[in-house]
Amino acid sequence: MISNNYGNRMKNMLKEYIPMSVKRFLIKILRIFTYSNYDSTTYWKSRAKEKNQAAVLWQNEEYNNLYRKEQYQIIQPYLKNLAPNSLVLDIGCGIGVVSNMMYNINKEIYIDAVDFKEMIDIAKEKYPNSKISYIASSAEDYYIESKKYDFIISSGCFSAIRDIEKMKVAIKNSALMCKQDGTILMIDPFHKWNYLARVKFNSKDVEDYMKELGFILEEKSGVIFWPYRDKLANSNLKGEALEKKYKEGEVLLDKLGRHFWADYKILAFKKI
Repeated sequence: MISNNYGNRMKNMLKEYIPMSVKRFLIKILRIFTYSNYDSTTYWKSRAKEKNQAAVLWQNEEYNNLYRKEQYQIIQPYLKNLAPNSLVLDIGCGIGVVSNMMYNINKEIYIDAVDFKEMIDIAKEKYPNSKISYIASSAEDYYIESKKYDFIISSGCFSAIRDIEKMKVAIKNSALMCKQDGTILMIDPFHKWNYLARVKFNSKDVEDYMKELGFILEEKSGVIFWPYRDKLANSNLKGEALEKKYKEGEVLLDKLGRHFWADYKILAFKKI
């Protein structure tokens, strides 16, 4: 029988002598066959400690900024035509980037930004604004019957709730708070494939569930060509070289299928 101490020494030796490139390859192979269903609440609360946008996106800040530019273009058409004093919900607002983005698109709206206290504390400090109300709550617990929103956005929130039933509660709560003829926009990595899945729920599942809740699909698209995101988002690539590869990925996304090959699915629903 091999002792625990001996086994641990062998593991440490393997870690020491296997090249990093091989380790990364083996991790990718393992991800194809395994799904890690960890406590997403604890995970995202801990992510708030990460520096800048790494708290909610990836380690390469320049890559994050390239994605934010595209995100702005996705959101802008929905925000710019909202009437003055319209009420918007940013569910899973993170450190406040999207709430601030929406305010800059339309300064006549009011925004409720909801996330865990750990994220909200940072958002309040980074983007203080009298028209943005920061609310500390989980997405599945946030429901105020008297609130009726003209526009609701989940930017990677719903898909981050790995418990499917909790995710459904979060979506249903938002649906109940959406005004008649209001819109819910999801820019979310919905997948069932182990390698990409956050919650194991794909865009077809979302469409079916939203139909049950009384919504029709208005837009179906996608952003971020996932094979390039997987390679670039946590890389050390910078500047023009990074931007070139990012744009190359989005061109491939157009050619191969903007929704199917996208990491983040774009799904917009109108309440009927």
